[in-house]
Amino acid sequence: MRGPERQHHVGEPVRVQRVALVRKTTALDAQARHPDAKLARALASRDPSADRVRLAHDEHVHCTATVEAELRKAGVQVRIVDGFSRRDAQWADLVVTVGGDGTFLRASHHVDAGVHGDGVPMLAVNSAVSSSVGWFCAATATDFADVLGDVLAGRLRSRGLWRMQVRINGRPLRDLALNDVLLAHRVPAETTRYELRLLGATQDQRSSGIWVATPAGSTAAIRSAGGSVMDLEARALQFRVRELMGWAVQGEPIAGGVFDDGLVAVSRMATGMLYIDGNHRRVAFGFGDRIDFRCAERPMPWIAPRELDQRRARAMAG
Repeated sequence: MRGPERQHHVGEPVRVQRVALVRKTTALDAQARHPDAKLARALASRDPSADRVRLAHDEHVHCTATVEAELRKAGVQVRIVDGFSRRDAQWADLVVTVGGDGTFLRASHHVDAGVHGDGVPMLAVNSAVSSSVGWFCAATATDFADVLGDVLAGRLRSRGLWRMQVRINGRPLRDLALNDVLLAHRVPAETTRYELRLLGATQDQRSSGIWVATPAGSTAAIRSAGGSVMDLEARALQFRVRELMGWAVQGEPIAGGVFDDGLVAVSRMATGMLYIDGNHRRVAFGFGDRIDFRCAERPMPWIAPRELDQRRARAMAG
């Protein structure tokens, strides 16, 4: 357990003695545990698509070994975990994820702010550069040693990522969303029905669902749905209604915008679903349930890529 004297605040140097190393489960790992006949045939026949699966696995294995070796060379205590938990996060001074953005997002759900700090900092390593974008990733196998050295020397300090808290009937979900949340019917092809409330306005709507995104998630699905890229440092959220049935709306449609608090959806469906950070967590809700979205109280510490600001500038310009 992390004591109060070891709690980290965004913007501080990271004092590292203990590292939780979180590994991705590759497609070949999953195949070994739960064999799929079609993938097995593709691998056996040297199908080009299967070759990419094999390459990504090999890259990941090499990267994981490199990261572990560099951490041990630095003299820190390493705990290698596949099923990362809040207990692991509380134990560590730094969480290093080896995989891609999905691995980072999944691990972030177990990082909580403490009474005396913002939570344990996270550093993502892209382990399969041939097939992974790695937007959140600050390093690869090639430059991890340099990035780790800068962290240990205090040259790379944490930055803050604002997450989203979702409440159902006033009760907060334990996991905070780092990227986005989709509110929809349990079967996404079905119509999503709800009453939308924002800043005193109320509107009955039918649509394909509602995207709600953080600044970090504003370059992802919500942008494709017509949203805009937000300043990463902004403590705000953005929503966008997907494929609104405008003919069924009374008055000017409440279709999207930026807010920091006060967006509420009251379900008019018996079987609704919240998809948190893609499919990393799903939460069911029913008729009459009230779902509200707000910014988290504290930012999550993160070791950002050196070129982050240039990436964001290009995204906002595009």
